[in-house]
Amino acid sequence: NLLSNALKFTHRGGRVAARLDVAEQAVRFEVEDSGIGIAEENLDRIFTKFYQVDASTTRKAGGVGLGLSISKSIVEVGHGGQMWAERLERGTLVVAQIPLPN
Repeated sequence: NLLSNALKFTHRGGRVAARLDVAEQAVRFEVEDSGIGIAEENLDRIFTKFYQVDASTTRKAGGVGLGLSISKSIVEVGHGGQMWAERLERGTLVVAQIPLPN
């Protein structure tokens, strides 16, 4: 879901990068894009069910606004991890971090 969102909101010629880091304590998955970006005030709300930054009937991107909510629930409730988004100078970074079992 994180990759498909990044691709959906990045214009042709833009950049999408995925990184995976495994440390002693956690697995960290990051998706960074050079897309349209998310306003600071919307960063937490994008994980709310049915929330869409552009909810107008003329928006170009499809979807009903469940993907990030479901993803965050899987990471946090299902695995005890954390998921968040950060606004970049150009684009967005979404991070999913899951603790490794002892």
